[in-house]
Amino acid sequence: MALLQLAQAGCGGMGLRHVYGLAELRRCGFDTFDLAALCDLHRSAAEHVAREAEAALGLKPRVYTDFKAMLDAEPGLDAVNVVTDTRMHHAFALDAFDAGLHAAVEKPMGLTVRACRKMIDAASAAGRVLSVSENYRRDPMNRLAKALLRGGVVGEPRLALSAATYGGRGVRQVVAWRHMRDRGGLVLEYGVHASDLTLYFMGGVERVFAETHLWEKTRAMQKAEQPMQRFYDHRVREEVEEAGAIEATAEDTALALMRFTSGAIGQTTYSDAAPGEPSDTDVIYGSEGSLRLPGSRTGRPIHVTLSGRRSPVGQKDLLGQAPDFRLDEVTSKMFGGRDKMSSYDAALEQPDRKLIAIELQDFADAILSGRRPEVTGEEGLDAVALSYAILESGRLAQPVGFSDVRSDRVSAYQQPINAAAGL
Repeated sequence: MALLQLAQAGCGGMGLRHVYGLAELRRCGFDTFDLAALCDLHRSAAEHVAREAEAALGLKPRVYTDFKAMLDAEPGLDAVNVVTDTRMHHAFALDAFDAGLHAAVEKPMGLTVRACRKMIDAASAAGRVLSVSENYRRDPMNRLAKALLRGGVVGEPRLALSAATYGGRGVRQVVAWRHMRDRGGLVLEYGVHASDLTLYFMGGVERVFAETHLWEKTRAMQKAEQPMQRFYDHRVREEVEEAGAIEATAEDTALALMRFTSGAIGQTTYSDAAPGEPSDTDVIYGSEGSLRLPGSRTGRPIHVTLSGRRSPVGQKDLLGQAPDFRLDEVTSKMFGGRDKMSSYDAALEQPDRKLIAIELQDFADAILSGRRPEVTGEEGLDAVALSYAILESGRLAQPVGFSDVRSDRVSAYQQPINAAAGL
């Protein structure tokens, strides 16, 4: 028997990916979790993921369609992993804490700032671990970037530019709720990746000024893009998706300026309604040069270009710029046993499951050792609050203070979402 008995809520595409993450842990010698139970509203989806778990882990988890019934029927559980759509994160986490269990929740941590704060309070009152599954920051290239910034390789950070723009009129990864305001929306669901990395690299935010818009009001159902499609083939469509097209209610485009507490300035652009040439750019400029991020899960090298030079520092020399950089033991094992690297070569599916494995092991270590997980509820709240600061500013057409959004003092955009969710 493994050290911890785990139940998982959610058996859609992300739920299947988390099972593969558990399998990666086992493959690398971590006998951390037994996946005792799975829960999903649709039994067929849960049974599919259960069969995949049995093939990968050697043990078929018990299947449930009611979360509270699962908790009542599984008294030996230690923890719950919540990988449902964001609307249910806070409800299931609160039930888990009430049952005396630890909880990990997928990003974004909660549907609104208020939902996140309720989760933090409940975890504290129950004395249980709340871990947020932010995977991009755990990529070895992002770890190296953090070490280079901390070591002052490009000097004092001054300007952070991020742009992720894509076109198309289809539904993202076949799930309609990603385009629905009262269930998260694209700026929260996808933008939270950028929000977490922005805070990870640049530190706290003082204020945000944004413009937001919904361009593609009608979106067609379509298959997910490869290689993600196979993760979603088993998913049961919701009623709203059966018509073949949906009416979007959440903004699909956001452009924001940020002032960081350090004094640095940032600009981030996200759009899923930008036809033609896509962009995917992340550059941090400092007083002594620039650092171009390669894109999470790509394995491509970081480009550091120092002031007065035309070409970036070579990969071997780059590692020399961060002599104290070392990957932690878990990440090292996941990526072939090396304790440092400046690039890696792997198809997307491999780093995807490895980063999930790393975050799950961090959750387990926090439970077993009594330490804080890397991404606590507070860090998860920060990323959600930054995404909502963009949406709140866009609604008000004026700057907003990050602390005002984080504390739920500025929440006009979120008010109808909170009301619909009973928050």
